[in-house]
Amino acid sequence: MAPFRIHAPAIVASVALLSAAVNAAAEAAPPAEGSVPAAPDLRHGEILYLHHCVACHGERAWGDGPREIPVLAAQREAYLSEQLTRFASGERPGSAMHGPAMHDTLKAPDLNRPAAIRDLGAYLAHAPAVPHADPGDGRSLAAGRSAYLRSCAACHGQDGAGAEGASVPRIGGQHFRYVLSRLRDFASVHRGRIEALALPEAELRGLADYVSRLPPTGSAP
Repeated sequence: MAPFRIHAPAIVASVALLSAAVNAAAEAAPPAEGSVPAAPDLRHGEILYLHHCVACHGERAWGDGPREIPVLAAQREAYLSEQLTRFASGERPGSAMHGPAMHDTLKAPDLNRPAAIRDLGAYLAHAPAVPHADPGDGRSLAAGRSAYLRSCAACHGQDGAGAEGASVPRIGGQHFRYVLSRLRDFASVHRGRIEALALPEAELRGLADYVSRLPPTGSAP
């Protein structure tokens, strides 16, 4: 009888097949109740966005300037997750126009849980930025730039890029009307962390206009 021999290539192939099968099973298994996977699932975030958010924020998450619907694409991931969680809990009321819709949306069972909110936030953070936001009329840009550098740049950066670790939002390239509405509601937006921004209306509009013209992923104009 010929001796029984085990060939090394066959062992390697068998181990590889077994490893692939184990990994596939792990990926197919749903996460345990209350658990949060180690990394966000961008595909799942896209599904959630298309199911719950696209009607208002648009196919590319570029918002709607005239309706004061913000750009969400390329926003800071930590900030998105934080704000979605605040909306879901009711801590953030939102505007009179859009707040109720946000709260109703985030009550959906497939969305109102930490893993889903993180997936949605990660998907939006990785989405391509809007090329150009809707700007203001350009009449007070010099005053707006001065106000920005004096009052906003220390936290949001000179280019409006924000900061991930501190959950400071990217505001560069955001729509003028949305920024203006947020500035007018400054106290609730910043939750007492920063002194109220007391500016004349013309300067406030100039500031919102200047912010809208900051490139979403570039340097200040």
